[in-house]
Amino acid sequence: MVLTTFSLAIAVKGEWDANRLLHDLRSAGADPSSEIHVACDPEHAPATVPQGLNVHVKANASLFDLWGLAIAQSRSEWVAILHADALPGPGWFSAIQRAIDTEGWKDGYWGPVEPRFGPSDRRMISYLTEYCQFHRPLDPSLKEIPGSNLILPRKRIEATEDFSKTRLLQQGLAPRLVEDAVALYARPFRFRDYRGRRFRHGRAFAAARTPRLSVTAAVPLTAALPFVRCARIVRHAWRHKDLRRASVRWLPAILAAETCWSAGELTGYVTRRLGDASALD
Repeated sequence: MVLTTFSLAIAVKGEWDANRLLHDLRSAGADPSSEIHVACDPEHAPATVPQGLNVHVKANASLFDLWGLAIAQSRSEWVAILHADALPGPGWFSAIQRAIDTEGWKDGYWGPVEPRFGPSDRRMISYLTEYCQFHRPLDPSLKEIPGSNLILPRKRIEATEDFSKTRLLQQGLAPRLVEDAVALYARPFRFRDYRGRRFRHGRAFAAARTPRLSVTAAVPLTAALPFVRCARIVRHAWRHKDLRRASVRWLPAILAAETCWSAGELTGYVTRRLGDASALD
């Protein structure tokens, strides 16, 4: 049987270690012949690129622009869209290869995202806020997919300069879950930086939202939003013993982070401006 090949399109903002990234991919089962494309900011490009990596740079780019660059540089029939801080775990490559070769689903696949660290680690704040709904076993009623750990046929990815999961879903994309294709989240964490990140993403979300909300509707909505979002996070986390303990321990910090998101949403609704797109990470 001839195996279908797939490329890796990896985006990263900020500092990263090219040798460590390649080591993690090899440890997870990446074949030495795998086509691996990493897109980053020019100021964070490695001085020496290890054999096996293809590094591409773009100035003043958002994370979504960098994904678009990495995808455009890849050549395989299938493309795995990944974040450098949530790389494949053990068994990921074989699980995806199996899914592609036995099914070849036209809308592609996605996998769970789980933490590489324990419940007492401060990075759990960002994991719970963004990814806890994607921890196995998943809620059967879940209708979301993560922003990365997506494996898509090239023909289902638009030929645009950026990559937008939201846009593809609006166009009817319906990837299937591969439960064993787990990405392990290990993003560095500083609470002050994370609050700023939540604000920027909330603002960008609101500025691009369709239909747009009036200021009259936006003010009461964003006032209640931190509590609504925290309740949702706790509900998802409560299904897992470790996540349950972490959600209780880190709830005040999560509430603060979600308040920053809500403030960003309000700013986006009022100004109708995205902010600095290159700061989106």
